[in-house]
Amino acid sequence: MKKTEKILIDITFNLLYKKGYCATSLTDILEIANMTKGAMYYHFKSKQALVLATVKDYLEHTLNEQWVTPLKESDEPIKTLIEQIEAYHSMFADRKHFLDIKHGSPLSNFVLDMSDKDEELFTYLKSAYEIWQLSVEDALTKAKSQKQTKTDFDSKNQALFIISSIEGSIGSAKAYNDLSNLKNSFDILSNYIKNL
Repeated sequence: MKKTEKILIDITFNLLYKKGYCATSLTDILEIANMTKGAMYYHFKSKQALVLATVKDYLEHTLNEQWVTPLKESDEPIKTLIEQIEAYHSMFADRKHFLDIKHGSPLSNFVLDMSDKDEELFTYLKSAYEIWQLSVEDALTKAKSQKQTKTDFDSKNQALFIISSIEGSIGSAKAYNDLSNLKNSFDILSNYIKNL
């Protein structure tokens, strides 16, 4: 990725995450980047193209680093899944990290704010959820096959429930603007996973 593209993507992500799609104008992006429309159009053909590139850049990095790779490489998938949930909470708790509970989950925000704006974006957001769900599903299947679970369950349905619980917990904590709500919800979810 070229330096100018990275600058535009970083600025766009920050604005989308904090303000939302409709409240983020191309003028805002270009003003912060100190860039002309012509310079932006050299790299991205439209605001929609820039937004799609931004969402892909963020989600591909986050999903792989936070969920896909750790779960795929783990010999103890249940333990790793719980550790990654705890790590997600730590990111929100870390004031130096870009995640902030008052802004919630970028993935949920993108889905709620942008999925009806562009068919290509909707398709990509759906695929991001599918990648996340499949990584958790594979981890649960592996845990079952290695007899690291206590019950018999459908891995696909449990994976959907787990990621829905993660995103829902963040949404509730955002509504209350209270990080302790997120910790409490994640603790309950972790205990649930331990007892699978």
